Amino acid sequence: MATLTPTLTLTSTDTLTDALSVTTTTDLTVTNPSEFSRKVVATGSAQTVIASNSSFSYVYIRVVSGANSSDWLQVKLGGHSKIKIRVGEFAFFPLYNAQAITAEAYGGACVLEYGAWTI
Repeated sequence: MATLTPTLTLTSTDTLTDALSVTTTTDLTVTNPSEFSRKVVATGSAQTVIASNSSFSYVYIRVVSGANSSDWLQVKLGGHSKIKIRVGEFAFFPLYNAQAITAEAYGGACVLEYGAWTI
């Protein structure tokens, strides 16, 4: 068993009438299998990112770069389009088991950084 500690901070002075400053953190106990990697995702068709998670998992995805700053990825969970993520954006979410994750680039090829940790 290992510990993964995600932290999310949201701050803004102009999105609400009052200043926004929220931070949350937690310790997650994770186990094998886990993975962390990068891959180039091309345009034209969805490509496998994680073939299928064997157990409930925490997933991290980030579009590191694209051929253009306006490029983005369509991320499918279990074959269904669920996330649009642009260059520089990221997501961290819990995911039920037996869900394949695929991605397809729009605009130009993108470099995707991803990780998955089993609980």
